[in-house]
Amino acid sequence: MRPRYPLEYVLFEDRYPDLDGKAVREAMQVMDDGYLAQDYYRLARMMIPLREGREETYTFDDYSWTEHISRKLGMWHLDPREMLEQLEKRGFFLTGDRTDDS
Repeated sequence: MRPRYPLEYVLFEDRYPDLDGKAVREAMQVMDDGYLAQDYYRLARMMIPLREGREETYTFDDYSWTEHISRKLGMWHLDPREMLEQLEKRGFFLTGDRTDDS
């Protein structure tokens, strides 16, 4: 079975909690550790190739969930600003800059 986020990051009642950067990093680390412990990407032979001209700096020893998801999102959104704009529209201000008065 693939690793999952810890329950405290996905199971809420009545409202979403305010997760700070540290909490998000901890959840992502749990995912990374789980995938690495299972050797998931090595066994599945899944490493999304980088765009042409970019040097590969990962091996299956350290390629994990965070890198895989980042590359997958990069395939769909070539310009990271597109993704940031969509997240902002939904109330997630990852850059710390808000474009409106909310």
